[in-house]
Amino acid sequence: MTRPAWGLAIGAACALGTQPGSAQRVTIGPQFVLASYREVSSGLQYQGAGFGGAAVARWRRFSAEAVVTRVTFNPSGSTATLKSFDATQIDAWLAYDIAPYASLEAGLTHRSPSPEFGAQSVGAVRVGARASSEIGPGATVSFRADYLAAPQFSGGGHASLSLDLGLGLDVRLAGRLHAIAAYAFQHIDRKDNPGGTAPDTPAPIQQSLARLGLGVGF
Repeated sequence: MTRPAWGLAIGAACALGTQPGSAQRVTIGPQFVLASYREVSSGLQYQGAGFGGAAVARWRRFSAEAVVTRVTFNPSGSTATLKSFDATQIDAWLAYDIAPYASLEAGLTHRSPSPEFGAQSVGAVRVGARASSEIGPGATVSFRADYLAAPQFSGGGHASLSLDLGLGLDVRLAGRLHAIAAYAFQHIDRKDNPGGTAPDTPAPIQQSLARLGLGVGF
């Protein structure tokens, strides 16, 4: 994934927010992040915390969302040689409402570690759907399911099945102030074949990420 592509995806949220229309609304704000990461086997486990930001824009039946997180992961497994690393993740969605409660969406995801070889860098195109429902005055719950197509890894390999599932809750506290909670689970069924001749070796990647923050609506 190139930097211009990510800039285009993230900028889409701002672009929708500048469009005229009675249905226009934008929410943006900071978030606190808790995450767990597992690679290859249960022995390679990490737990982490960090911060991020999210922006959501709606215009008529269209919506755009961008989330950026920065998490410091520390080893939690039994392998003594594991080192801590930082991970920056960018997620972006463009969606179209096919019903008041359902949307089709497409977007991008990219996660990069620092140092570079602390973990796998992952980039993929996402395609899926989202459902939402009002559960009370000013409160909306949502569920999304995305297929991660054509994932790319810094260490090579391929994945035939990659999924990203998410839950979200948006509660209007007062006026333009919103409380936002979200949880995402990502599983990538990565397989690797370093020698090129032996059968593929399973090397799955799994991440859980919880976000809690505030948003200001415009």
